[in-house]
Amino acid sequence: MLASCSTWFKVGQYKLKTMPMRISPGFPDSVRTCILHQKLQMLNCCIEKKKTREELAHKSQSIDTDEFETAESDEEEFFECTSEEPTNEDDSTTRTHLKAKHLLWNKPTGRLAKHPSLKLIQTRDPLYLPVTQDPVPKTEDQLEEDAQVMIQLGTDKHASEMRARMMSASLLSDMESFKAANPGAVLEDFIRWYSPRDWIESNETDEWGQPTGHLSARMLIPNNPWSTTWNSAQPVPAHRQKRLFDDTREAEKALHFLGWKRIGQIARLLLPTLTHAALYTLSQQKQDALPNVPDVALSILNKLQHATKPIHQKLHLYEEIIRDIEGVEALVAQVNSLQHKLDGNDDSKEFTSFLIQLMRGKEVEVPGGSRGNIASQITTMFRDAQKAALVITSLNSEINGTGDGKLKTFPEPSCKEFILRIITPRPSPTSMPQPQRLYACLKRDYIRLAGFFSEDTIFL
Repeated sequence: MLASCSTWFKVGQYKLKTMPMRISPGFPDSVRTCILHQKLQMLNCCIEKKKTREELAHKSQSIDTDEFETAESDEEEFFECTSEEPTNEDDSTTRTHLKAKHLLWNKPTGRLAKHPSLKLIQTRDPLYLPVTQDPVPKTEDQLEEDAQVMIQLGTDKHASEMRARMMSASLLSDMESFKAANPGAVLEDFIRWYSPRDWIESNETDEWGQPTGHLSARMLIPNNPWSTTWNSAQPVPAHRQKRLFDDTREAEKALHFLGWKRIGQIARLLLPTLTHAALYTLSQQKQDALPNVPDVALSILNKLQHATKPIHQKLHLYEEIIRDIEGVEALVAQVNSLQHKLDGNDDSKEFTSFLIQLMRGKEVEVPGGSRGNIASQITTMFRDAQKAALVITSLNSEINGTGDGKLKTFPEPSCKEFILRIITPRPSPTSMPQPQRLYACLKRDYIRLAGFFSEDTIFL
């Protein structure tokens, strides 16, 4: 079977690795997987169907030979038994029925199992479940094409007939399998097994204890598709029917679909899977400092569901989703970095509140002051940054000569800010006291002053 290789993908800041895995051999899952996975699964399904078909063909040859020999011997015995003249009409009818049952061209084939309760209406023989062909597997793009064809046919009478003919291929196959497994069956027998809702049972029972009934109203319409298909169906077992699923042609279609794709187009096919994986990884990040992460992840998931529904991808929707994931991932990375640098083992509410205020970009008072645990971590962090800056500027000798004691813990300030606040009467001593404010910014190149002054305009 086909297997996928290990590959690294990057969505936002997440680096995702697809682990080696085997594509399952079942039908393509057009609901939960991307179109690339569906095409690979279709190839596996075609390989499996071909192997199964070849094995069944090999077995059926030997089975048909045995059946032919047995049928010939049964037919010879039959003619020996019917050499006597019938005594009455009932005996003649019975012999005719037995002859019809045991003739080679009317011998039951393709039986899967005996039905536990149902019997054929006319012959009263047990009803046998037939071996039928499997449903035709289709990928998402094939289902979309079929839907478009159905819509383009229109709504007139001819279009309805064409639509019914296209949809009756599987029904015809099942009817032929049923006729082959149950010689002497009628449409009512098939309906009771295939579509029980179209068989209306009555309160009466026949002599075999089986409830009687009749077909539903839609089955009694003259020349309806069910009765027309039943009349045209021949007793042919499933292994002798025309294949509903041509595995060779479908495999060639899947290979052609994949063979003409470039690397960028293959990456686009993987966008639903990669974005879902990135969002799942993001939702696993639980931080007390970011309590809204699950709600944000849920809103992104709603966008992603809207983006993955249409078969034709809209890249601008994926771009918006990736930007949202990057924004949330940046916040999570900042919280993780602060926890690691400050105090990774502190789970107190005070430390969590401190992180939340830092994430909001406001001025925060350090818990415990300059002698607290967080303050010592901040001091150590700045000292290490100063050492790294000196190493980068090739000043290792200075570090070794002066020692850590002469290094400045904090870097040189880029500017100094002063704020002077006072409440005083202006413009005269008898005026009402008013707030006054003066802001001063001192840098190496310039000084900036900004004042806020108020006056009492009533008592000048």
